[in-house]
Amino acid sequence: MFICLKCCIFRKPMPVDNEILRSMKVQHNVGYAKLPQGSGIGINQIPYKIGNDKKGSKKGKSVPESPIGRGEDPFVVVPKRYQKVDLKYSKLGLEDFDFRHYNKTHFAGLETGIPNAYCNCMLQVLYYIEPLRVALLNHLCKKEFCLSCELGFLFHMLDSQKGQTCQATNFLRAFRTIPEASALGLVLSENEENESRINLLRLIQSWSRFIFHQVHSVSKNMSKT
Repeated sequence: MFICLKCCIFRKPMPVDNEILRSMKVQHNVGYAKLPQGSGIGINQIPYKIGNDKKGSKKGKSVPESPIGRGEDPFVVVPKRYQKVDLKYSKLGLEDFDFRHYNKTHFAGLETGIPNAYCNCMLQVLYYIEPLRVALLNHLCKKEFCLSCELGFLFHMLDSQKGQTCQATNFLRAFRTIPEASALGLVLSENEENESRINLLRLIQSWSRFIFHQVHSVSKNMSKT
């Protein structure tokens, strides 16, 4: 399968500290390690360097340590392309909606108006992991409700939409049929998804571990046949 590599869609990751690798413990294919003392990095933080992109940069606009002093606009230091966008629909809803007005790139998005759309962010993260995307695009089996197959179909749609939107409906339908997903509390009703008491951080972590385990199990079984 030919994969287009015209545009670079990833940032080169910074190398992991050798002390972290040395003290790391692996459980269920996930590595855990304590931050070395004096690293200067907080929990769940990574250094982010934009590089030589000086376009639009303004001197004196530094990130305050707290919201105090930012004025009325709390997003003064958030670039426009990263701010939340409120979509304004017409009476026909999505039928005549022009997504090009909000997305001028050729990267497709996922619609959020369906149950369990909380996992859209991680679906897009998985899509941009090139080795995983290539493997799933080339995966096909006869198993009913195979998540690897549905991920491959979804990734194909994201490839072909060219800036339009897709729905992960078929993937989520297969996802809801798996008993383990319901047992882990990963399948939410519309009422539950709208409630603020849900810990989305733990939910998406559990979802990620579940998906990686499912994909790993399928690929392991396929390699034996």
